[in-house]
Order: sequence, then structure tokens, then C-alpha cells
Amino acid sequence: FPGECVKREIVRLVLERLTMEGLLFSGVDRECELFVRGRFYTKYVSEIESDHDEFFRNTKQALDELGLEGYSSEDCKIVKYVCTLISARAAFLSAAGLATLINKINKPNMTIAVDGSLYRFHPRFHNLMCLKMKELVKPGLKFQLQLSHDGSGKGAAIVAAVA
Repeated sequence: FPGECVKREIVRLVLERLTMEGLLFSGVDRECELFVRGRFYTKYVSEIESDHDEFFRNTKQALDELGLEGYSSEDCKIVKYVCTLISARAAFLSAAGLATLINKINKPNMTIAVDGSLYRFHPRFHNLMCLKMKELVKPGLKFQLQLSHDGSGKGAAIVAAVA
């Protein structure tokens, strides 16, 4: 998805703003990677959202890699919440575009080839997209999202052609 860079940068900007307003990471060094454009990687969002307990192992690892120190469990909860909201937004925007195309093409059954690390590795992206698309696609039209594994648009086109 071309929105991967945009999504991770939105997460970084929200976290930066919360930090600057004193709502997150009190006493953080302003020289850490959080304040550098492009340094909050897409993998961080997927890893952070994969945390399913109160220990926040993945979140802490990402924050450590960004050079943040002295963060609290509450900070980790907020980071995960921000990632969750921005991921849902990205999935819903992607779903809206695909649903519009499905409705316009108006074929009874379609397979859509999807490419990108966000779709491949994010723990909820596929499900969020499917749920939103089911809401937006005309009744009676069926679709299926299928991952293209080669990491390029050629693989996505082949999957679409074969399906």
C-alpha cells in the first residue's frame, strides 16, 4: 500500500505532538529518533499492535530503538492506542477506495490482489479492511482479498489475473 509511509508518519507526528504538549514521555530527550521524520518505521506499528498483555514487550522494544528512555506503562498504552487508531483509519481509507472500485465494476464476484508489508504483517489490517468493505460494497457483490507474496505490483497483477 502506498499509504504505509503516510500512516507511520502520522503516528510519529501524533506521538511527537503529545510529547511536546507534555502528555507523553515526560522528560524525553528531544534529540531522540521520535523527532526525526521517517524514523518511526511501519514495522513498529505492526509490532506494537501485536502486544496482547500488560508487559508491552514489542512497544518497549520499539521505544528503545527510537532512543526513548524512562517511559511508563501508561505511555506504552497511549502509544498502542495511537497506533490502533491510525491503523484503523488507514484500513478504512483503503477499504473505501476498493469498495468504490468494486461497486463501479459491478461484477458479482471479484478477487483483489493486495501487496505490501503493512497488509502482510499488520495483525488486524486485513480484518479491518474486510469489515469496512462489507459495509460499503453493494449487497450481492462478493469480493476476496488475496495477498501477493512477491512484493511487487507484477505479483499482484498475476494473482488478480489468475483469480
